[in-house]
Amino acid sequence: MKPAPQSYSYWRIEGSLVNLTAVRPVAFFAWNAQSFLQRWTRRGGMFVMALARPILYLTHRSFATRILHSILRGVSRDRLDLLGEEYFEARLKPRLKEQGVAQLRKAIANGEQIVLVSQGLDHVMRPLAQFLGVKYLLCNRLDFRDGIATGRLLNPVIRPRGPLAKLIGRNPDGSVSRERLAKNLGFAREPEVLDRGVRPAVRHAPQGYASVVHALPERKFTELSVRKALRGKTVLLVGATGFIGKVWLANLLTDIPEVRKVHVLVRGRRSVSALERFKKLVDESPVFEPLARSHGANFAKFFEEKISVVDGDVSKPGLGLDETTRKQLAHRLDLIVNSSGLTDFNPDLRDALAANVQSVANLIEFVKQTDHAALLHLSTCYIAGQREGRMLEILTPKGAPANPEDFDAFKEWQSLEALARDAEGKAETEKVTDELRKSAIEKPTAARDLGGAALENQVRKNRKRWLRQTLTEAGTRRANELGWPNTYTLTKGIAESLISTRGAGLPIAIVRPAIVESSLEKPFRGWNEGINTSASLSYLLGTYFRQLPTNERKCLDLVPVDLVTRGMTLVSAALILISSKVGIVIK
Repeated sequence: MKPAPQSYSYWRIEGSLVNLTAVRPVAFFAWNAQSFLQRWTRRGGMFVMALARPILYLTHRSFATRILHSILRGVSRDRLDLLGEEYFEARLKPRLKEQGVAQLRKAIANGEQIVLVSQGLDHVMRPLAQFLGVKYLLCNRLDFRDGIATGRLLNPVIRPRGPLAKLIGRNPDGSVSRERLAKNLGFAREPEVLDRGVRPAVRHAPQGYASVVHALPERKFTELSVRKALRGKTVLLVGATGFIGKVWLANLLTDIPEVRKVHVLVRGRRSVSALERFKKLVDESPVFEPLARSHGANFAKFFEEKISVVDGDVSKPGLGLDETTRKQLAHRLDLIVNSSGLTDFNPDLRDALAANVQSVANLIEFVKQTDHAALLHLSTCYIAGQREGRMLEILTPKGAPANPEDFDAFKEWQSLEALARDAEGKAETEKVTDELRKSAIEKPTAARDLGGAALENQVRKNRKRWLRQTLTEAGTRRANELGWPNTYTLTKGIAESLISTRGAGLPIAIVRPAIVESSLEKPFRGWNEGINTSASLSYLLGTYFRQLPTNERKCLDLVPVDLVTRGMTLVSAALILISSKVGIVIK
């Protein structure tokens, strides 16, 4: 609730807090318009405005302000909010006057209900008000229809100060009486216009609809408490060293430390054990820094209590575990989270089958051996492939986009494995060996006397390269034949179809995110790892490279990694309750 108008203390921003004109923010918005045509059209408008504004300013300042903001017609509210925040952070915040800010904060500390008054747009003034701790604004506001600016300013229009204001209006105390402000703005006869124009500094986000998912409709439903569902539970995380896996682990331990134990399946290497590899990850990754700060000196102890590193390989039968460990986990586990996989679009077919298909088959068999464990499998929304129209979120054994009725996931998997074995055998044939030897000798950079052991060594390298290229092309070709764009979606689609057949009746859920990218909040805003997929675009858009060539028909499906992991945690809690035969309602 807003306070009574009589309790307002008006504070003019221009002069006291910052030297701000009406033109510069509008020029910034115009310069960063969404399309090439819009940018140059608005820049042309700004050039004409620069010629006409002095005359308009001298004759009618309010009309000149209206004409100036008409240039922003057609810009979306979201874009203006985003650019307004950027303008404040980059242009206004570094130029705030310390004496004026100190005077303002002193007034706030004395209990005054400050209203910041400015000729600038609310898209720029809101970030400033929130930074200063001010709750109310009196500034210019654009009219919007369906989220798009009409170019018309709403009343009241806050006109610029007079011609001599820059010379005499530099007092750090920007407080001004209601009567004087009304006179300066041209509302001397109707000072109540000022009171009606005061707005909260916080923009209220539109109310979204909560998704409701019904599971086990034949049972009585109860509300889902994620914390209660995961309290005291034992989890096996596969893929903890990956981009999504490490974020999910860190966020789970941060948000729900009541979980009993998280076993992380890590594959040891020749010179590095599984434990050493995971400890290095924790020590070097920024993902775990917030968790380390929250526990301080007890961080190592907390990790020892909550984390157990298990040496294994999900692509091997029995997850590569020894018999004792496998039996212990089968008895204790409540949930298995599989965030592992090979995300290269067109890798060596052998690698893709091992990481994305064989691993899932091994996990399904392991789930069958457990007492009550559920499985959460991380897939991708792009298993839809080259299909048009609405795609329902259902799991089917006939998952191929092209000719689904003739598709058998297990037969396709075995056929691809046979294709890989045939390629390996062909690579060792005399014909291919002779071609590789000839290629090595005729290579322009090859030594003149290349032969003997050096030549055979080069042939071995060429054979590996030839085999990898052959299987990469074979995987892509088969994916396209079945309606998938690449080997990655082919193997992910086969894995889902295997879950549908081999995992029937088991408590299994599949999460299908789009392109998983930089975090929204956790571990901190903008965190990413490497420059894969569209991360390079995210980086460029944080610089002066502001525009991407696109149009309204193009869709860049990006989802922040922490939103994906939050959804995974929610689904994990639901899975645990489902595996215990409890009906739930997710709110």
